[in-house]
Amino acid sequence: MNLIEERLQKEKMKQVQLLAAYYQVVNRLPLGNKRDQMIRDILACKDKIKKINQQLTELNKND
Repeated sequence: MNLIEERLQKEKMKQVQLLAAYYQVVNRLPLGNKRDQMIRDILACKDKIKKINQQLTELNKND
């Protein structure tokens, strides 16, 4: 595993852990701005994971 791939894997793990934490909290929040913001954060986190996966796929294609 090269340095770039290792960095991407670490970032992906951070995002997955963050996503898990968001999911544990979001359902306990009452409806309102805080919950809405957390849902936006979840979507942003999922998007980051998707982009990292795409980058990892491209790296693996080039190997």
